[in-house]
Amino acid sequence: MQFKTNAKCAGCSGAILDAMRSRFPNAEWSLDLNTADKVLQGHGIPEDAEHAAQVIKTLEETGFKGSWITQGETND
Repeated sequence: MQFKTNAKCAGCSGAILDAMRSRFPNAEWSLDLNTADKVLQGHGIPEDAEHAAQVIKTLEETGFKGSWITQGETND
């Protein structure tokens, strides 16, 4: 799964990745600050609307915004 975020720095990335690893301990997470969309990527969780909503809620609880990138939607 991929998500656009409003992360800006390594501190933002660290906070987001810590929250994701805590909420989804069996998934692998990465956040690319070098893309225009600051893409958060999760591997090992089902790619469906329910899990996307959980990821977005976790982002919001951490103080960030995000939106699910569906297939073929990146702006890199």
